[in-house]
Amino acid sequence: MEAIFSKTPNHVVTILFGVILFSLGLISVPHVALANVVDSTGVAANVSYSRTNPVVPISRSWYGDSLNLLSTQSFQDRYFDGRNVGIEMTASCPIDGSFTVSLFRISNGRASLVGSASFKRNGFTKATWENVGSGTYRFLCKKTLDGKRVTSTDVAIYSW
Repeated sequence: MEAIFSKTPNHVVTILFGVILFSLGLISVPHVALANVVDSTGVAANVSYSRTNPVVPISRSWYGDSLNLLSTQSFQDRYFDGRNVGIEMTASCPIDGSFTVSLFRISNGRASLVGSASFKRNGFTKATWENVGSGTYRFLCKKTLDGKRVTSTDVAIYSW
């Protein structure tokens, strides 16, 4: 082995070690599940089911809340000063499944649907809507009335 490296220029060895380390990094890094969901309004929601995210947004407006969902729960109207709006939480429920989180823009007292995303009843879900602009928004959560409650104590609502 020593004979091979003594005949190989240092920059080639450095490049080889860099390629090997980079390859090992790709193998050992957990992969994030991301999806673009386009609803009937045509506004895409980026949905992630993993806390590790390759791009961590710098929040301009941030609000913490909790979820106690039996059928429908609306979060308080909030002003967001960033161009993008997001919501994330780790939910818990006695049964698996999903529920819908919809984002509404509030203007002159009227709500218009920006888009919707499907959230897991158990585990972490994050949804973001990009380039929607600053303004007042409302998040609305809905699920089937099946007698099972979805809860979360770590709801984060933010813009960047």
